[in-house]
Amino acid sequence: MEKEKQDYIINHYLHLMSPKEKLAYKHAHSLLKIDQNEDIDKIKRVYFRAGWLTKDENALSLLNNGLEKFNEDTAARIIHDHVSQIFFNYCPNCGKLARTPTARQCRFCFHDWH
Repeated sequence: MEKEKQDYIINHYLHLMSPKEKLAYKHAHSLLKIDQNEDIDKIKRVYFRAGWLTKDENALSLLNNGLEKFNEDTAARIIHDHVSQIFFNYCPNCGKLARTPTARQCRFCFHDWH
């Protein structure tokens, strides 16, 4: 699957992730947010309490091969299991994938289909 489609699915169809995938996703993105912070241990404690970081080994194992592989595998599973719920919004003018499923203006050719 092309990276553009993969990112589109991950960004707009999070609700189709399994509970373990959601946990892994939140964990990975929380670590990215706090990575540059000086008081990382204090923030980690807060994030664990809030549920943004996890110690669930099953969820963390989804991230063993990195975030890119996680996104690739998750997007592939979502498209396989929920193909009827995924809408790829292509520009009627140039045929490229729009930014969101509800977009009505192309980010590439600026065609408007309101």
